[in-house]
Amino acid sequence: MVTFQELDKQSKYISLTTYYKNGKGVATPVEFAEQDGLIYVNTRKKSWKVKRIKGNPKGSIALCTMRGKLLGEKLNVNIRILPKEKEAYAQEVLNQKLTKGFNKFFIYLFKFMAKLTFWKTPDVRVFLEISPTS
Repeated sequence: MVTFQELDKQSKYISLTTYYKNGKGVATPVEFAEQDGLIYVNTRKKSWKVKRIKGNPKGSIALCTMRGKLLGEKLNVNIRILPKEKEAYAQEVLNQKLTKGFNKFFIYLFKFMAKLTFWKTPDVRVFLEISPTS
């Protein structure tokens, strides 16, 4: 069985599968970061995956490429939408991983571009916390 720490060392992307109430799954490739046995993901608040998570917090993850090609076995997980007071911690965890090896110029460029797009409103994004099923 692959652990979350091993996933974090092997890839930058996971395929996050969320399920409709009827059990049909939808996989989405997302960037992620692991800290203390939990995985953090940032996504749009109005995305369909967030709506599916509200209806069914069970899901699965697997290593994948940026385009969603699976690279490993699936793990069953629980997914929750983080409350506002825990978002700063999740953002810091993601920043630590996503900025490794990145030139600071590109980081500032992405932040500037984000201000020009639909991400400019702070409440439009949410963080997901993914934990292994017990």
